[in-house]
Order: sequence, then C-alpha cells, then structure tokens
Amino acid sequence: MVKKEQDSELFFVQVRNPAEVRRSILETLKEIVGVLQSFEKFRQIRHEKIEKINHLRVQIRQANKMLGDLRGKLPQTNLRAVVVREAPAKKNHKKKKSKAPEQKKEKTPQKKDNAPPKKDMTEVEKLESQLSAIEGKLKNLI
Repeated sequence: MVKKEQDSELFFVQVRNPAEVRRSILETLKEIVGVLQSFEKFRQIRHEKIEKINHLRVQIRQANKMLGDLRGKLPQTNLRAVVVREAPAKKNHKKKKSKAPEQKKEKTPQKKDNAPPKKDMTEVEKLESQLSAIEGKLKNLI
C-alpha cells in the first residue's frame, strides 16, 4: 500500500545542462573541502598552542618554586646591589653577513618537536582524498 502511494507521488524535473550543474556542484564541494582542511589546520594549531601554554605554566611554577627555595636558603642582609648604568655605545661599524650561511639555513628542513596527533592527520588525509576525487570528476567532465 505504501509503495503505490510513493509511486503516484513521484515526478521528474528536467535539468538543463546537467553537466554544467554537476560541475558547479563539484566545484562547490571542492571549496567546502578546502575550507574544512583549513579549519582542521586551525584546530590543530590551536590545540598545540594550548599544550605549549600549559607546558609554559608548569615551567613557570617550577621556576617560582625554585626561586622561593633559593631565597629561603640565602642569608638575610640589608645590603642592596648598586645599579650601574652604562651609556649606550654608538655602532658605526656594520658587519657584512656572508650569503653561505643563509643558503645553508634555507636548505635544511626544520623539524617539529611536537608531532600532530594521528586523529587530526587522518581527518586531513580524508579531506585531501575527497578533494582529489572531486578534482578527478571535474577533469572527466571537462
């Protein structure tokens, strides 16, 4: 009974230039995947930033604790250190930098200390594979 009602309600709409419509849909999907990739990179950078801030907080707490211990172990005195201010010397000589060290720095790849989590990489890889599939479909339409 349900199938008969569904069959009677079915209708078709003619789409002019179906290839053009499909191409525009695929281009839109390509843009969406690009936005999702940039959002995933943003989330990853934000996560790394939070981790580094927390690590820095721990280090500051440890440094403050060590400074308190050091002050407790030093003897109490009323002497103050005299601050001597030196006049800033004018720099007339400019050092010439050689181009060889700059070239070496550019050629050596920089390594990240903190590797991104596997979960984020898999999501980015999924998005990249979807993007390549969409680009392949676009090439077939052209």
